[in-house]
Amino acid sequence: MGACQIRLQEGALVIVEGVYHKVLSRDASGVTLRTLGARPVSVTKSHAELADLYFGEPRRLQLVEDTTAGLPQGVQDNLLRTIDTFDVRQQDAALMRLDYMQACDRCFAERTHKKVLKGYAEIAKLVAAERRQRVIENEGSHPDDVPLERVSGSSLKGWYGRWRKGGRALAALIPLHDQKGRAGFRLDPEVEVILAERVREDWLIRNGPPLSHVILFIQGRVERENKTRAVPLDVPDAMTIRRWVKANVSRFDEIYHRQGPAEAEQAFRHVKKAPQATRPLEIVEIDHTPLDVLVLEGDGTPARNRRRKDKRTKRVWLTVAICAATRMIVGFHLSEERPSWTSVMHCLRMAVLPKDLTRVRVETSWPVFGVPEVVKLDNGREFHSRSMKAAAGQLRFELRYMPRRKPHLKGKVERALGTIARDFCAYLPGRTFRDVRERGDYDSVGQAALTLAQLIEFFTIWVVDIYHNRKHGGLLGRTPLQRWQDLIGYGTRLPPSADDLDPLIALVVPRTIQRHGITFLGLTFQSDELKGVRRRKGFHFGEEFLVKVDASDLGHLLVLVDEEAGWIRVPCDDALADGTSLAEWRDVVRTARRMTLEGQRVARATLVRAMELLRAECRKAGVKPQRLASTDVDWFREHADDPMFEVAWDVADENAHEAERLRTRRPRKAAPSAAADGQAAPAPRIGQGGRKTGGRPVRAAQDDSVAAQPARSPPVTAAATVPAATMPAAAADDIGFDADDPDNWTAE
Repeated sequence: MGACQIRLQEGALVIVEGVYHKVLSRDASGVTLRTLGARPVSVTKSHAELADLYFGEPRRLQLVEDTTAGLPQGVQDNLLRTIDTFDVRQQDAALMRLDYMQACDRCFAERTHKKVLKGYAEIAKLVAAERRQRVIENEGSHPDDVPLERVSGSSLKGWYGRWRKGGRALAALIPLHDQKGRAGFRLDPEVEVILAERVREDWLIRNGPPLSHVILFIQGRVERENKTRAVPLDVPDAMTIRRWVKANVSRFDEIYHRQGPAEAEQAFRHVKKAPQATRPLEIVEIDHTPLDVLVLEGDGTPARNRRRKDKRTKRVWLTVAICAATRMIVGFHLSEERPSWTSVMHCLRMAVLPKDLTRVRVETSWPVFGVPEVVKLDNGREFHSRSMKAAAGQLRFELRYMPRRKPHLKGKVERALGTIARDFCAYLPGRTFRDVRERGDYDSVGQAALTLAQLIEFFTIWVVDIYHNRKHGGLLGRTPLQRWQDLIGYGTRLPPSADDLDPLIALVVPRTIQRHGITFLGLTFQSDELKGVRRRKGFHFGEEFLVKVDASDLGHLLVLVDEEAGWIRVPCDDALADGTSLAEWRDVVRTARRMTLEGQRVARATLVRAMELLRAECRKAGVKPQRLASTDVDWFREHADDPMFEVAWDVADENAHEAERLRTRRPRKAAPSAAADGQAAPAPRIGQGGRKTGGRPVRAAQDDSVAAQPARSPPVTAAATVPAATMPAAAADDIGFDADDPDNWTAE
């Protein structure tokens, strides 16, 4: 009895011991094979030998299956290419069809649909609805803006058969549009040169005209060429030109040249999944946004003037920090001022500290606190402050700045800001909406009814009770609060001492240590420890140290001597600064300058009287103590290095002048004697940088001139520290002194 035969068709390919052979013939005795290549060799194998080669160890016979049999020639050609060699639009079409193929496999395996046209049509409808819903969720689009794909049952059946016969290769799903209809359009070579030139020079440019105008340019150019030719050229119509542009100008080139590189990169960048955060506070993203709502200024009391009663409203800015791993909002800051480094510092401080919700009407907890490991930021100026970098260095977290015009690199906080604008602001009175068309005739100013304090309370309630308890698509249906509780076992990082959190609210500036100590905003700070720093080995003049100042109390500052010694406390030599905030000190200085005659230095007694005057005026106006505003802190940061002044103890005390001259060790000309002309010798002015700026005549002041200035308002002893206010307009007019003249201020 003959051996069982292996079915081999003529022309089929087999691999025998690693060499390709082609089947020439087959009969009862055996199979005739011929090797492939330049020098083919024919050999005949019996059926028993073929069986031994196929089943024996090792396997020496392998059948090459022809998967392209019965497929169109275009599909066979596509299978010989890799998927990345096709146009981007063809790749997108193949990926779209792959979703339908995988759905067919699932439905046929589960036997929920039959392999008939009706079954294919039902599968197509299900996949089209699923793809539409996916686009709405991922892009945040409105359902009316996303059309439903139309795929017939016969088309899906043809795709599925082609895909299976092609070995389930993605290239088998590439559309064969090039084999449909006409083989293309023909243009005269000269016309094509004109067309390419005009498209390149008139259309592929920034802010270029529309293609319809360029079509007129091309047709006019061809018509002018025909006037000089014996045989005229065919003038292409608009549709021919549009088809040529579509076939020869890629979508990338169109966007790149007409809209710019940034838009092209945004539309065609290759997206690679970034490393994902796996534990709480591993990555925190921070960003700002103006809320689409107006709030009432102050306590909401309407402003009154002679003509009408009106509301004072203002736009509010929001700074948000969000945890990338859990999507929890770990901190925020709402302010009427534009975003600054203080906004970021307040937001970070809230993120690090435990949340106190005792006075907020919430039903769930906010169990978030700890120092982040990495903070993602924009390249805004407020994120590059020295105080921000000093806080990051002390608390040991990394500041990671994102490139310009790359919002997708911190997409989680961008998505959160969009949710806030869409959901939280929807029910607030005084909305400004996205634009005037959406606002319509809504009176935003008239409907404004919330103060900043109320808005902060409502936003806290929305974050704690709504946002943290809403299912999130990026968390696989879990809520941010549930995700935080799932990962809470990792723990959160804290500094060794809670005192290390002070840099989050303090100002950090560089300063040098001089003979008299550290001079800052016209105040001198000195201590025995600071004197010892000057005597240590390796100290040199001009060396800058980091100085940390509390803007709510200028009575002392902290100096970072070295990493081992840490921060040392240095008090102010002048008791005027004890318990005085930045806002108070700034207004006291302005008032004292108005109370000092031109050419005279600000006397310490004048500063005391100015402070008493301002506090008395504040008490009369009913001003209550309030916290330091972020605008005052921002002014402090911007003017920290401005020339200030040096306090004179008494403008009429010659001994004080002499003692100060010896202290500064700067040679000066002897002042004319007071006995010679019966007047007090005017103190020389000190200009910016501590250099003498004499030469300008000044008015001589009597000994009691300074004391007479504040006589309009008797001195009042302050019982409590209250924020300073500006000098009344009437008093400023009477004094007649320019408060912003920098000539009266001296270097620190």
